[in-house]
Amino acid sequence: MIFELGSSHQSSANILRPSVSDLNSSMLAQIAEYVAATGETLNISDVLEWLKDKSICQRQTVVQQAPAADGTVATTDSFDETHSVKSILCMPIINGQKTVIGVAQLINKQNDLQFTNCDISIFEAFAIFCGLGIHNTQMYESACKLMAKQKVALECLSYHATASQDQTLKLVNDTIQSAEEYKLYSFKFIGK
Repeated sequence: MIFELGSSHQSSANILRPSVSDLNSSMLAQIAEYVAATGETLNISDVLEWLKDKSICQRQTVVQQAPAADGTVATTDSFDETHSVKSILCMPIINGQKTVIGVAQLINKQNDLQFTNCDISIFEAFAIFCGLGIHNTQMYESACKLMAKQKVALECLSYHATASQDQTLKLVNDTIQSAEEYKLYSFKFIGK
């Protein structure tokens, strides 16, 4: 799932659920996958130059099946990211067990400048905050599941531990034999 925050003139964030083919052809998704796999922070000032050095981004095109008016089939890029993305700061989001649970990316600093050490420090604090929030949410969900299981178990126990009014009256009116009659004080065992 992608939460995309726009520039200051946009009032809300875009929330996207890209398809598998979109993710496979997305340069940004492949950089995020690289960061998730290695766990390292990337501060890339020129994305195209960095991609030439790395073999992680194989760009794919999507063919539209509907022919144009002149009978030709048009091809378009599913994500036209290589021309719009100049610099990127990509950092893993880590939980309390030091495992990567997500990746956060900052794309295109204003005026096409490189991200500074100050930017990295602030973004690292944001990634830690995100990791804590995600981890706490996961812990809360598991606690809710355990409480639901406990509730079902207690309901089963209380159902089997209670008797109806008829059964209670029958037990009160029945005569109970003595312990000697049932030979409860005897340690002899007769296996049948």
